[in-house]
Amino acid sequence: MHFKFHFGLTPVIAVFSVVLASCEGHSLRNNLPDESRTADYTTSDDTAKASEKHLSRDHNKKLNSGKSANKQLKAAPKNRTFFNKNTPPGTSTPCLHTGNGRDYPVGPEQKHASLSEIPWSSLKPGDTVRIFWRETPYREKILISTRGTEQQPIRICGVAGADGERPTISGDKATTRPRLGNLDNYFSNDHDNFQGLGLIILSGNYDEKPANIIIEGLHLQHARKEYSFTNTRGEKKNYGGGAACIRLQAADNVVIRDNEIDHCGNGIFTMSQGYNDASLTRNILIEKNHLHNNGQSGSDRQHNLYIQAIGATYQYNRFGSNTPGSTGTNLKDRSAGTIIRYNWFEGGSRTIDLVEVEDSASWFVEKAYLDSLEGSAPDSGRLADVRRTEALYRKTYVYGNQILNIGSQGGSNVVHYGYDNDPELARKGVLYFYNNTLVLRHDRDEQWRARVFDVSLYNERKGTPGEEIIEVFNNIIYLESETPQAEPSYLCLGRESGTINLGVNWITDSWNSAETFSECYPYDTKPVFNGAKNLVNTSGAAVPADIRTLAPNNIPTIRNHRQPLSPAVSSSHPVKYQYVHHQAGEPRPSLNNLGAVALP
Repeated sequence: MHFKFHFGLTPVIAVFSVVLASCEGHSLRNNLPDESRTADYTTSDDTAKASEKHLSRDHNKKLNSGKSANKQLKAAPKNRTFFNKNTPPGTSTPCLHTGNGRDYPVGPEQKHASLSEIPWSSLKPGDTVRIFWRETPYREKILISTRGTEQQPIRICGVAGADGERPTISGDKATTRPRLGNLDNYFSNDHDNFQGLGLIILSGNYDEKPANIIIEGLHLQHARKEYSFTNTRGEKKNYGGGAACIRLQAADNVVIRDNEIDHCGNGIFTMSQGYNDASLTRNILIEKNHLHNNGQSGSDRQHNLYIQAIGATYQYNRFGSNTPGSTGTNLKDRSAGTIIRYNWFEGGSRTIDLVEVEDSASWFVEKAYLDSLEGSAPDSGRLADVRRTEALYRKTYVYGNQILNIGSQGGSNVVHYGYDNDPELARKGVLYFYNNTLVLRHDRDEQWRARVFDVSLYNERKGTPGEEIIEVFNNIIYLESETPQAEPSYLCLGRESGTINLGVNWITDSWNSAETFSECYPYDTKPVFNGAKNLVNTSGAAVPADIRTLAPNNIPTIRNHRQPLSPAVSSSHPVKYQYVHHQAGEPRPSLNNLGAVALP
């Protein structure tokens, strides 16, 4: 078995919501005394709801659908889909054992005292590992190598403390249980310090990968090269430079929800390689997480998120600044089917980096697949799958996000779209960027330019322009100086290439001045701007949003100015929700104003 490690890869993510069972609990008021606790249950389609009172402290109460209060649940249709894009936001999933498998409670006064007692290599569909909060961190590494099912996923979840504290798992001085995982798995043998690539690692073997896994409610930290651990052979080692709090070597249908993830090389890293389908990552949902202080000081190769997958969705996450001295990105994505919606972003050398696939192009791009055959006939099923994936790869959706970009906290580039190494594999598609709120606070003497979109030439020497198109509408893009009375940076909507189609937007009016254009685009080639006449006239307008919370201000240039969503997004990616500070969401009551949040 052969694995190629490339720490410059950007893994890809997909966003969906999971249904654990037909009657999964959606909220738990666990800040109340035991006798007052209530668990609310609902079917995934909201046709029936019920409550079960007096939940015991072990959080292991199951819904009795035979009770009169719950009788509707018997007749309510079951949702057989593991991922459900339309599940309402803001729900909290209590760490209950709801599957048909075994329950593994870990922690103080529980059946299992430590994570090493859990049979990680033999977890089965419907199993739940419930990790209870304790005052000291757990210092044990985890490998997940088995598969759940869509109806019965394997779930690893944290049971919060009395004040809502998530259980902490630290990679610093962590131990690894001997023979953890399949005997033919790289993790077991620690080949090339594979164990040093993550705190929680999902990895199978050459023929099979983990699938249908949920990781939620945990505080994960300290998997970075300055931290050490003990491997399965009892050897003390340091983590690798690309280590992650959660690393997916290859996996399908993974949900990472409601975790705090910090002080790792990469917060979350997913790999997709081109050997076979078992080396690909498909369908990832990353939601409601707080990612901060990841990355490596002095390096631009590690990021809060680094994702390459077929199907990646990011929603209701709070992205904070990377670790001091890091020049990494907040969200770096090399995926097909990328959806980035309803998040809060702050910091990073770039906020969002959407670039080309690496190491598995023959599964993403038809030409790369046909070239790999060297004249042999393609497999019809594989070819159809590649064509479906390429269609996803060529369209990216970024909407409903709140982006606070402050000069002293990171770089001055917001969105990079296209490629960073191989222009042959560039996105060459359409980025739909709508209903976002951007507040950029930059001083010109610190950052000469603040750049919103960056599309590179395909050939710098020949001046070959990039083919990427960015559709920009219903956004607020506001620039001011970070320091009062200082001169703000020049507001550059583009860089040197690409086509930027402007619909109705609120954009600080200096972007279009002759002085700004001469400073922003001093190159032989320039981006193409269409639709400037559609922009709201912001000359002399009041500030459109709170510069700290990004809440919209009720001013005429924001109110009742939005344009209807185009058919390209209205049916598949409508704006239904909005981000709530922090790591939550709610239905958006109105779409009548510009930006990511409805006016009150």
